[in-house]
Amino acid sequence: MVSLPPWPAVATLAVGVANLVLLAYIWPWRDEPGGWWFLVVIGVQVFWCGTYGVALLVFDPLVREALEILTWLPINWIGVCFLAFALEYTGRVDLLRSSAFGAAVAFEVVSTALVVTNPVHNIVWSGFELAPAFGAATVTYTHHPWVFVQFVALFAFSALGIFLLLDTVISYGPLFRKQALAIALTPVPPAAPFFIWVFKLGPVPQFNLTPLMFLPHMLLDMYALFRNDMFEFKPATRRTAERAAVDDIGTAVVITDQQGRVINLNEAAGETFGVDRPEVLAAPLGALYEGDLAVTAGEQAASLRAGGRHREFNVDITPLRDAAGTDVGYTVVFVDVTAERQRKQRLGVLNRILRHNLRNDLNVVVNYADLIETETDADIAEYAETIQRTSLDLVELGEKARRAAQALDGDQQIVEHDLAALVSDVAADVREEYPGGTVTCAVPDGVRIETDVRLFDLVVRSLLENALEHGNGDVTVAYAGTDDESVRLTVADDGPGIPDHELSVLETGEESALEHGSGLGLWLVTWGTTALGGEVDFETPADGGTTVTLTVPGLVRGSETS
Repeated sequence: MVSLPPWPAVATLAVGVANLVLLAYIWPWRDEPGGWWFLVVIGVQVFWCGTYGVALLVFDPLVREALEILTWLPINWIGVCFLAFALEYTGRVDLLRSSAFGAAVAFEVVSTALVVTNPVHNIVWSGFELAPAFGAATVTYTHHPWVFVQFVALFAFSALGIFLLLDTVISYGPLFRKQALAIALTPVPPAAPFFIWVFKLGPVPQFNLTPLMFLPHMLLDMYALFRNDMFEFKPATRRTAERAAVDDIGTAVVITDQQGRVINLNEAAGETFGVDRPEVLAAPLGALYEGDLAVTAGEQAASLRAGGRHREFNVDITPLRDAAGTDVGYTVVFVDVTAERQRKQRLGVLNRILRHNLRNDLNVVVNYADLIETETDADIAEYAETIQRTSLDLVELGEKARRAAQALDGDQQIVEHDLAALVSDVAADVREEYPGGTVTCAVPDGVRIETDVRLFDLVVRSLLENALEHGNGDVTVAYAGTDDESVRLTVADDGPGIPDHELSVLETGEESALEHGSGLGLWLVTWGTTALGGEVDFETPADGGTTVTLTVPGLVRGSETS
């Protein structure tokens, strides 16, 4: 009579075949996020069932121990493979390339080497002997500490994978809830019998039921695949989209906790503030910039010094909430509106120039032209001189507007220059235009600066011209040291000082019919300095005179002078 093979071996091999069928079914989804790693996990289960099923049929001690070594290989690797699947399936592919995951793989390489060479050193187990049960070639041996180390590692990797999948359940709501929950539960059925086998519990401790429990494991996999489109709706898609929404947007975005500490920021924010992400994590939001910004929900305008430049921002701060609706931090979006705000100012000022200055000056020309027709020859020369002077003022105003447009609207060309040479060249030109004035330069040689020459020329020229036009004919431009990565210059005159209403307009950044400047020069200074990323400060003491402090970024380190 032909004896039937023992049922533990048949059942174990049958579970292996069922897992092999599942592997073949999953094959078309191999290129989906987590697909290859899921195939590897199922493949490891097939290998485990196959080697253990065959081992239960072999009663030769040497061959049986060799098969036991093969059975231990999936024990070593199934946990780390499941963790790799969970990382990729939930959109955390970057962690697969991390040193931590590399350490996990290295650990399993060492563990595998110890298992394969165990007959030589007996570090993993000893006392291997057959202990048949249910007609199968079950075995018993003494578990040494490394077995328990591997047990802890297997459960740790599996638990971490389960945590990642359950986090998806909690974070992403019903869209991925059922399939992620099903996959998270798959390690549970095999875990219980493996625990019993490692600690030799139960009436038949030598029989490892773990491979048989891959059947409910497989049923949970099938539920996720067939009922909930496991690879059709992928958490990785949403996580990647969320990351792309922050990382790929061209606007600076910073994520903070409720205390205003930086938790994350995108590449655009790093470029805007001139920082590297690892350096500012956990730092206060204010460490990214100089200036005042209230970290409270809502929109606000902010004038900040960021990345070594003065910038104007529209800042939108929105509460960041978890799936339960609890406030956990803020999303802070910095929209750089420096150029937009400057264009708006320029349009307003040029509108005033056309509406006010040109109209008034042309009225002078027209009125004096009328007088020429009616007055005596003796008066004509005086009237003609007034017409000429007023016309030349209009020509000069137009020339200033042209130079401003060229400097402000073009692309900046940052080149390294000697500061003293730049200032001296501008001063020489201004002296020719104002032969009755005195321009003194007190800028030492050797200080070098990386800047746009046209903008720098526009700013310094406008300051000197304004001082000579409205002062008493003497102006001094002097080096005032360095500040961080910037150079400071002062332009001082002994004139009557800039009227308060003119400075008020510059501070507010807007002109109106009642509040406006008298010309274009101070606006050119403000626009040019802002375009350079610098700052300008006006001081008008009560006893007269004006001192303008100009701070321009781009100092070449090593060229400072005391």
